[in-house]
Order: sequence, then C-alpha cells, then structure tokens
Amino acid sequence: MDNKNATADAIKIGRIEVASDARGILTLKRRTQIWETMLNSWGRSKFYYQLMYLQINSVHHVHTIWDRTFPEDPGVLKMLELAQLVMEEKVDSEWAINSAFKFTQKLDTTIPQNMTYSPALFVADAAAGTVVLAAHRDMTDIVTDPIDDDDELAPEGFYPSYQCASAAAGGMNWMPVDQVNVEARRAFWMWYLDEAIPASLRN
Repeated sequence: MDNKNATADAIKIGRIEVASDARGILTLKRRTQIWETMLNSWGRSKFYYQLMYLQINSVHHVHTIWDRTFPEDPGVLKMLELAQLVMEEKVDSEWAINSAFKFTQKLDTTIPQNMTYSPALFVADAAAGTVVLAAHRDMTDIVTDPIDDDDELAPEGFYPSYQCASAAAGGMNWMPVDQVNVEARRAFWMWYLDEAIPASLRN
C-alpha cells in the first residue's frame, strides 16, 4: 500500500472512532498511528513541520476560547509566534522553553482553576506546549511511544492538540461525560481529521 494512502486510511479509521466513541475521543494511540504514516510517507524533516503546523493550527482553532476569557491578553498568540521562531531556529530553544514555562507559571499562580477559566488555561498550556515541542527537532521517537492514552502522560507531556480538545470540551478525557461538552470535543477531533491534517500535509 502506498504510504500516502495509508495516511488517508488511518484518518478514515479515526473518523469512525470519534463518531462512535461515547466520549468523542480520538485516542493518542490512533493519532500516533496517523503520525507514523505521515512520517513514513514524507520523511523525518517534513514530518517535523507537518506535526508542528498541526499543533499550531489546533491552537488557532480554539483561540477564541482564550480570547473570550482574556480579550486583552496576546499571550497565546505570542507563544505561537515563539514556536515558529524555534522552528526556524531564530531563537535559542532553551530560552524559548523557559519563556513558555514562565507564561504558564504566571497563569497558574494568578488565575483560579474553575469552570470559567479552565478552558482558556488549556489553550494557554497548548500554546506553550507548541514551543516545547518545536524544540524537539527529531520527532521520530513520538511514533514509537508505547503510551496509548493521553491521560497516562504527565501534564508536561500532553500534546497541544489534546489540550485544545480539552479546551473545547471544558475538561479532559477522564472527566465524566456529564461534566464536559462531548459534542464539542467530537467536533474538534473531526475538524482535526478532516481539515487540520490535510492542511498540515499541504504545508
């Protein structure tokens, strides 16, 4: 099978998974399988940019959640700009990671974790996560990671796209369905499969 067809087939399987899952989840295992087909099809260098654009576009997709809560704060967009600079190797990676850490640390110490603010904080964490991920130049190890469930990762290991899905839903995968917006999560992952991945491949 042509590797590019393998990506399309993996996306189709992902759509079935999201549509049928009671929690509207696209599992980390399924996403990793899709990423692996992308790596095999386009190679290590292109895969780095594809995965990064996929994460950055995910944050852009839910940026309105941040903007509604903190309309005067450009912090999320600044993090995405910083991630782009790291990708282009125009700034020191360690300095950028430290800047991302300070951004989220300030929010964690000044903004309460509650239903009003948590979705926006997920967006902020996702944006900061793009900076950290951008500094990880060789992403081939990502597709061999044996962890299948996002919630098995430590918080600092969450992928930005998962945090964006959590922002849309108002909570993480482990939370009871009556406490989150399952259909908003499902809609995010369908967008991720139908629009975000094809857009990242075109890049």
